[in-house]
Amino acid sequence: MLPPAIPLAIGFSLLSHAEAFTIPSSPQQVLGISTADKESCPLAPKVLLNDTDLFPSLRYLQDEAILQRQVTRLSKAVQIPTQITDTMTDPDNDAFAPFVDFHKLLAELFPLVYSKANIEHVNRFNLIITLDTSPDTTKTRKPLLFTAHQDVVPINDASDWTHPPFSGYFDGEFLWGRGSSDCKNGLIGLLSAVEDLLSQGWVPSRPVVLAFGFDEEAQGYIGAARIAPVLEERYGKDGIEFILDEGGGGLSTLHSSSGEDENVIYALPDVGEKGAVTIVLSLSVPGGHSSIPPKHTGVGIMSEIIYKLENTELDIFTPKLGSQHPSRQVFECQVRHSPQYVEDWLSSALDSNDQAAAAEAIAESRGQSVRHTLQSSQAADVFNGGIKSNALPEKITAVVNYRVALHQTPEMLQERAERIIRPIIEKFNLTLSGFSDTDEDEANVFMGSSGHFALSTLNGPLNPAPVSPTDIQTSPVWARFAGVTRSVFESVPSLKGKTVVVGGDITTGNTDTRLYWNLSQNIYRWSPAREGRSLNIHTVDERIGIDAHLEAMMLYYDLIRAFDLWDSSE
Repeated sequence: MLPPAIPLAIGFSLLSHAEAFTIPSSPQQVLGISTADKESCPLAPKVLLNDTDLFPSLRYLQDEAILQRQVTRLSKAVQIPTQITDTMTDPDNDAFAPFVDFHKLLAELFPLVYSKANIEHVNRFNLIITLDTSPDTTKTRKPLLFTAHQDVVPINDASDWTHPPFSGYFDGEFLWGRGSSDCKNGLIGLLSAVEDLLSQGWVPSRPVVLAFGFDEEAQGYIGAARIAPVLEERYGKDGIEFILDEGGGGLSTLHSSSGEDENVIYALPDVGEKGAVTIVLSLSVPGGHSSIPPKHTGVGIMSEIIYKLENTELDIFTPKLGSQHPSRQVFECQVRHSPQYVEDWLSSALDSNDQAAAAEAIAESRGQSVRHTLQSSQAADVFNGGIKSNALPEKITAVVNYRVALHQTPEMLQERAERIIRPIIEKFNLTLSGFSDTDEDEANVFMGSSGHFALSTLNGPLNPAPVSPTDIQTSPVWARFAGVTRSVFESVPSLKGKTVVVGGDITTGNTDTRLYWNLSQNIYRWSPAREGRSLNIHTVDERIGIDAHLEAMMLYYDLIRAFDLWDSSE
């Protein structure tokens, strides 16, 4: 998982790229509430549930025993080091031993789930947990699918942590440790919500499916990639009502530069993801003694290639805010519901026909995290070459990762890379295997050349994800999802008196949902934590506020209940 895409706690000022947009003069225009956009970003009606049969979700924040129970559950889950690396591909390898312990723990913590649900293991450690309807249920409704992942990113140096990374330490407010936020918080929260429902005698009226992969942090190829075909065979294409996974921008506010409090909270599930392609650069050159070097060693040649990639044809990384881009809706919501906190030119920018200029102005004002929701990105992440100080490097490799904007394709970025690299290859008299070529035989690599350069992709390219609908007038599933979200978080004591505005946004990275596109048109990526309550994902001192964990449980619990007897066709 990656950090939230759009932080909203920012102050604004007019910048040069914004000067192209007309600054409105009338009060209505300044506030962004002209006749043309009065109906932009309507609030979904809240979904109020009958609490006569099942206890209200707010009880999670009111019962000290529940808090202590969840501290224990999440702490025990964090204590098991289910780390995953890119080279771990065989589930039978001893490196996966912690996952055996983790499965034992889940069975111990959630006895009702494990006794009443159907528990399936796919590729050894993937879990599919299905709560089916009663045999006498006559109405067939699409299942709900909730997902999370069991694995966590590895620890670099445990001594850097305030508390040991696998201690599951609770300081009375935050629970610390690797996976506490990403995303054992969600996994334990989902199982806890279902366990509570079962303890009250609840029987679902539509299937509820929990799918937990075990290598999301390593691209999901032995995890969710094995789960997806099982679910598609069982439920069919578009056979799931909605999918909820981790991700998103949590819950945030806009702030003025004066720090004035805002009464609007933005809940930002992601309804799309950027695409991705990882390019592997491989250079083979003759070796020898370092005392008799060529003018440019293999490391030098590869360095020039990386330099050129980072400094040539940069117009491909121009941001663009298309009419269907999810972030546009977020900005429109801010203009309508927080007019006093947004840039005074934002409304005009959104009305402009120049999508590139509007995107650049917003990106310059909002910062890098917003910029990268609107444009493709390039990151040189790995560089390896040489084995000894007095031996010329013979094999040099580099890895460059691209995240692909919604208006582009992975192939466009591959073509650019090859176009930039070809003149360098010719300059150094190297042979080239491009993306569409087959690698030359190693024995013929140096024939008539000074070496060989190969371009390939790691795991294949990924196009940007289909964008899930977010119009409450035409998408009843989104309207109900957003309505439940409003009901839950407007009832949270810490947000009392606030208005929750729900808007779909875009994920700059990728989650397991990239493998579930066929299952549903309604895919939401959201870890619903208020700002400042889920910290340091993928780095030192990762931690989660226990209140945020309980609030996420409220959402899971009420979503299951709200969709249980509901039918989108009614």
